[in-house]
Amino acid sequence: MKKTTICILSAILMSSITLLDAQETKNKPSDSITKKVKDVEEIVLVGFGKQKKGTVSGSIASVDKKILQDRPTTSLTASIQGALPGVTIKSSLGDVGSVPTLNVRGRSVAGNSPLYIIDGIPSSTADFSRLSPADVENISILKDASAAIYGARAGYGVVLVETKKGGGGKMIIGYNMYNGYQSPTYLPKYVDAVDYMKLKNEAYYNANNNVGHFSQYKQDQIDLTAAGTDPDRYPNTDWYKATYRKMANVLNNEINVSGGDKTRYFASLGYLKQESLSPTKAMDRYSFRTNTSSKLSDKLTVNSNISFIKQMINDQGGGINTVELARITPTMAVRQSNGWWGSVNAGKVDNTFANTNPVRNNIEGGDSKLNDQKFMGALSANYTPVKGLNIDAQISYSNWNYRKGTFVNTLNPVYNFLTNAPIGSTARAINNYSEEWKSDEWLNTQVLISYEKKISSHYFKVLGGTSYEDYTTRSISGKKSNIPKDGLHSLSALSTLDGTLDELKSNTQQYAFQSVFARINYNYQEKYFLEGIIRADASSRFAKENRWGYFPAVMASWRLDKENFIKNLSFINTLKLRGSYGSTGSINTIGYYDNQTYMNNASSVLGNVIVGAMVPGKLGFSGIGWETIVTKNIGLDGSLFNNTFTFSVDLYNRLTKGALMNNQLAYETGVLIDSNPDKNETPPINAGDVENKGIEISLGYNKSFENGDFYINANFAKNKNNIRSLINNKPLYDNNWITQVGGSIGDFYGYKTAGLLTQEDINNNYPKLYSTSQAGDIKYVDINGDGVVDENDRTVIGNDVPSFTYGLSIGGRYKNFDLSVVGQGVANVQVYLDKESSQAFFNGAGAKQYVSDNRWTPENPNPNALYPRILPAGGGTQNIGVTSDFWLFDASYFRIKSITLGYSIPQETISRIGLKKFRIYANLENYFTLRGDKRMKDFDPEMASARSTYPYLKTISFGINATF
Repeated sequence: MKKTTICILSAILMSSITLLDAQETKNKPSDSITKKVKDVEEIVLVGFGKQKKGTVSGSIASVDKKILQDRPTTSLTASIQGALPGVTIKSSLGDVGSVPTLNVRGRSVAGNSPLYIIDGIPSSTADFSRLSPADVENISILKDASAAIYGARAGYGVVLVETKKGGGGKMIIGYNMYNGYQSPTYLPKYVDAVDYMKLKNEAYYNANNNVGHFSQYKQDQIDLTAAGTDPDRYPNTDWYKATYRKMANVLNNEINVSGGDKTRYFASLGYLKQESLSPTKAMDRYSFRTNTSSKLSDKLTVNSNISFIKQMINDQGGGINTVELARITPTMAVRQSNGWWGSVNAGKVDNTFANTNPVRNNIEGGDSKLNDQKFMGALSANYTPVKGLNIDAQISYSNWNYRKGTFVNTLNPVYNFLTNAPIGSTARAINNYSEEWKSDEWLNTQVLISYEKKISSHYFKVLGGTSYEDYTTRSISGKKSNIPKDGLHSLSALSTLDGTLDELKSNTQQYAFQSVFARINYNYQEKYFLEGIIRADASSRFAKENRWGYFPAVMASWRLDKENFIKNLSFINTLKLRGSYGSTGSINTIGYYDNQTYMNNASSVLGNVIVGAMVPGKLGFSGIGWETIVTKNIGLDGSLFNNTFTFSVDLYNRLTKGALMNNQLAYETGVLIDSNPDKNETPPINAGDVENKGIEISLGYNKSFENGDFYINANFAKNKNNIRSLINNKPLYDNNWITQVGGSIGDFYGYKTAGLLTQEDINNNYPKLYSTSQAGDIKYVDINGDGVVDENDRTVIGNDVPSFTYGLSIGGRYKNFDLSVVGQGVANVQVYLDKESSQAFFNGAGAKQYVSDNRWTPENPNPNALYPRILPAGGGTQNIGVTSDFWLFDASYFRIKSITLGYSIPQETISRIGLKKFRIYANLENYFTLRGDKRMKDFDPEMASARSTYPYLKTISFGINATF
């Protein structure tokens, strides 16, 4: 087998390989015919149906089944990361139950999620994430105007999922299991207690302007800590090691059956058990699915799809506050030697840290129970009265129920280890219980009529349909305090006790959605293809005059390989040029009643009497209209050298017009913007125009040989985001970010820096942001050159959205062994890490090892040091507290997401015990990472946070796949 050089970031597939393969295989017509047939018959999901891949004119990406089969993950979303160009998946918290987000081709002002359709049912991001890969038959993502068939909710792409159906014949039983161990990819690395004390002394010395020597810690304290002979008074604690498990177990079991004749069926049952790194927390997930198809006659088929997922997260502790964990210092003990909770910090009692001890708060602070379940069901009938005419009717229903109860316990005080007296500030005398319940119900009826006809070389297919949806969401929440007994998880049970009802509220919201749509497909000799789409949607979220939105699209493609001037080129198997133009919509950011003004109860004083009143709550705006997303796309697909080499290239432009944004009224009105949508009082208006444009490239190489096969697939995408208009074209500020015309979504806004100030800069009166700045402090750049560094010198300093994304999958099979490797990466992206995540002693925090190793000192006055002159909290640290590019870190990375090695026991061996397949495998997930930033190496670039976050996880697992 030829040796191949693979460069991850450039030419994954070398043209020399394909040329050599062409020479080897051009005299093997049977292989060529087989591969061509396979290409022609490959099926992809499209809106309300399926098509041969060769007849598709839109930009539709499909997930290779190998990716789903080879990755034992707890999230379907995570399992396709890196598999598709232009699809960015960002992991959320690494904790149990977390749901990654998926974006298609960049971001807009808000509401960037795609529409998920699972077996014809609109679904949520969480529904998709919780699907078992073993239940999935096909995944396609509509990225351009082909999504217009779904209209108002398809502005940011459509994710189509088809689950498995019965294949017919005798019953087949499948069993899949894996057991794994999860641990953090990275944990923050803080200095130990001795270095912490030395650094703290240095910080106070610096804050005292290098005059005298005020020390927080005496040398004898440092010596006692280093000796480790008195851990009660002079401890040395690794708080992350003390708080988190070293490893957490994950176990997954799934069984499925399929088969049938006139009634075909597929049913699966799954159970997932996942421990959290928090030692008190774990998740249990149960899943059930059944799909049936009954052929009642030659003309009538009835189908059903039913699924149920129940997820329970049980935390027997009070939870881990990751910010408090980042703040507590190594000079504080978790527990004293007598079993009391830690109270002594380097020989002195520390009331603050005794109260914020994350281990104590997790074990004794309370508990919570979350129950999340979703039922989805659809019943449909397909009737074919005459050849070519199909009538489909479907009724679908889904119900989501969510319940979370949280108990905050009373706490006994921590005792002062030095005096045996209780520390009053560490006690909690009053407990409380809060409960939240939500329920969503969705009902849909849909009718589709299609007719297809081929006349000579002309093929026509017309599809028309209508649907109606009704959606109701309800919520109830309550809270009680001062309950006689800790751990009672019921508001109703507490009503008979002495608990005080602090809060009780409920909410019900409804909306309806109606649609009419049509599509026509035409092709001539399967060479020239034309497709047109029109959809009209009406939503009750809008006022009557703006209720309807209309979304047209047109697509065309040309099979160049069927032209005579291409047919003569033997190395070309398929070559298709395609283009599309159309509009879709978005209602992701529209509230159910944003077109109406809310009225709230209030009171007023008239004379000496308090009287009731009504005041405006959230203002409504009846002029709210649809967001419209106009997409242009041109693409080229092809396969070469007997289909050994495949490629696809897309150029696109997506313009969001009239993006909904909150309109800040004059402050005199008292109506203010709030980041919490439940508190926000401002009316949204259509004011933002945002453009995303870019290029996507997919490359593939597949080679079969006598005892196996080999493949390489790679994809690259580049996206450019541009904000073209905003409300009154005024910039919007949000902490470290700015949204402004001409900028991009995710722009960081602050000061540029040029290293650190030198004594020469001080002597030459270099402009300083703060007059107290000294050598070793951050050197801010005078952008406008006016001789002063002030707020007028702030500018765009970076961006948190990657411009480049790429993925790589390599695998193959040799005899009974199989191997797959999946990689994924991003480039040209930054993360802002300040406060506890990088800055020493912030709010009493410790100091990271990178601070100790790379700080400026008088002995090492390096103006390019990675950390400035170290200072205590409040000791002139305003010079590092402003937003600047000094705290921007490169979040580019390439990560080997998955490595799977499997072995299938030979058929002649397992057939003796009734098995059709038995495969064992080992998998590594998220174990190897190449990172762009070389400064602070203890954060995960895939999931970094400005302050602190739950650790991202890597997994080692072992599993089996069996078929009976």
